[in-house]
Amino acid sequence: MEPLPKDLGLLLAEQFREQMNHLSAAVQLLTPVVQEKGGAQYDPYLAILHQSLYRMMRMIGNLEYLELPEEQAAPRVRTLDLAGLCREMARQVEPLAQQAGLRFSYEEETGSLITQGDADQLRRALLELISNAIRAAGKGGQTGLRLAVRGDRATLTVWDNGPGMSPAQPEAADPLHRTGGVGLGLPLARRVAEGHGGALVFEQREGRGSRAILSLPVRPPEESGMLRSPQMHTAANGGFSDVLTVLSDVLPYQAFLPGDLE
Repeated sequence: MEPLPKDLGLLLAEQFREQMNHLSAAVQLLTPVVQEKGGAQYDPYLAILHQSLYRMMRMIGNLEYLELPEEQAAPRVRTLDLAGLCREMARQVEPLAQQAGLRFSYEEETGSLITQGDADQLRRALLELISNAIRAAGKGGQTGLRLAVRGDRATLTVWDNGPGMSPAQPEAADPLHRTGGVGLGLPLARRVAEGHGGALVFEQREGRGSRAILSLPVRPPEESGMLRSPQMHTAANGGFSDVLTVLSDVLPYQAFLPGDLE
């Protein structure tokens, strides 16, 4: 029996993505037909179908990124306003968190923080941390993102007021090693942090929720650097919203009703 190829994960992700693209195209063509012929009674089924597509897209994207060699996973560094990026992302997350029955808030110490980094990677990492916080908080809970500056470092804290974890649990020290639905999002966030010269740590206390703290160096922009303004983002394939993609596991299916996705 021949040994499995080292890049098996990437090969599988590529094949899954090809089939996902076919499935997504079919769903987009069928949705207006079902709505016209069946009416609103079929909207919940279409929403569940769309949510499943977003969930699969998230899994494939995470797998691809984690399987990439270091040189290909390296951030594409550009000048960006980190505060503006966080503020715009929080604006998109807040109403979705409300649909999940939670309250999401954003706090910042500065209205603008010009630095260098990969805006798409940083958004993805923060959204993965927010998804984890929403899951931990549960319905009726609270989550949030806080941006602070400490010397030459930016500190991004994603917190929740969930039950936390008991110290008796062996996996309490590092949520990255949990099983049971955590998936690939947290390892992805850690890899993004390290690729930016930063670090990702977790703090948890029983009954007092948890905090994911992403610390990044603030790097002065190059003179020729072009400022990247925050904007609505889509994933690389099919026009999938990155916010809906990453949060698809923690949102109710009602967030994926066909009319809301248009």
